[in-house]
Amino acid sequence: MTKYNTSHLLESVVRLTSLRDQHSLEICLIKTLQGLIPASQIMLFEISGESGKQMLRLLVDADSAHRGRVPEAEKHIIPRCVEDDPDLMQCFTTGQQLVSTEDDGSGVRVIHPIAGVNGIAGFLTVRSGAFVEKDQEVAASFLHIYQNYLQLINDSEHDTLTGLLNRKTFDERIMAIMAAHRAGQRRAADNKAMQCCLAILDIDHFKKVNDQFGHLYGDEVLLLFAQIMSRTFRDDDQLFRYGGEEFVVVLKEVDLTTGLAVLERFRKAVEAYHFPQVGNITASVGAVTISEQDLPTTIIGQADQALYYAKENGRNQVCAYERLLQEGKLTGMVPSQGDIELF
Repeated sequence: MTKYNTSHLLESVVRLTSLRDQHSLEICLIKTLQGLIPASQIMLFEISGESGKQMLRLLVDADSAHRGRVPEAEKHIIPRCVEDDPDLMQCFTTGQQLVSTEDDGSGVRVIHPIAGVNGIAGFLTVRSGAFVEKDQEVAASFLHIYQNYLQLINDSEHDTLTGLLNRKTFDERIMAIMAAHRAGQRRAADNKAMQCCLAILDIDHFKKVNDQFGHLYGDEVLLLFAQIMSRTFRDDDQLFRYGGEEFVVVLKEVDLTTGLAVLERFRKAVEAYHFPQVGNITASVGAVTISEQDLPTTIIGQADQALYYAKENGRNQVCAYERLLQEGKLTGMVPSQGDIELF
């Protein structure tokens, strides 16, 4: 039986709860368990609903914990679908820890469910030579600490009303987003494969919604607008409520043409949606390609110029900064605040 040093356990808890972002927390959880319990494999998964199926995404394992990241190619590993693995499916359905013997008799796999808002949101799987109850109790305890602390982080990072990432988180992440983009550009043989787009989305005439229907219905419009964003954009795209009725989306690994097509699809989805009591609303969008040389303030300023143009010239449209420049519709000068009422 594994002997646990109380001081070591407490140090592990302190280390785990000293982190401030989800991925670092995931890595720390795996490294902590590696140091505490004997296991041949420890993996952390999340469940992502795609095409009506419960798909697995690898968040971190022992190798990626040491590398510091999971390459995109490794995030979808066999079995990709929860339904394809009877043990995972049973754990998903019951919400209870499950122990199964490996097919070749070499050991056991223990599956710890991770509870989410709408049911089981992921799994921690531990493979070892034999089932040791105390080891799995330690794994379950640290998983609970991880879940509780992750909830605190999520609460501080997300907008209370819409559930999207908030402005504070955007300010913290934009530098990391651009640093990752620059690193990807340097690694990529084809830079187009690593392009990213940033867009500012703004609800047209939102002040009239609040004035005519009241803030309760205004809040409902914001919530439903955010839900349309979540349905339209991919899981890997980053969605933010930037402030008031203004939202930001960072589209990963798309060129400008593809990004504009996605944003246009979103604009049409908003236009076609019937909001309770309010009826139909529209949105204006300003987009820009994230450049390796640009600063965050430059990127935001350029997207804001494109949004300004969209609002000034009819609203309910998607405008790209680069194309407006090419067409001579922008001079590259940032409009002064207060020149136009965007909202």
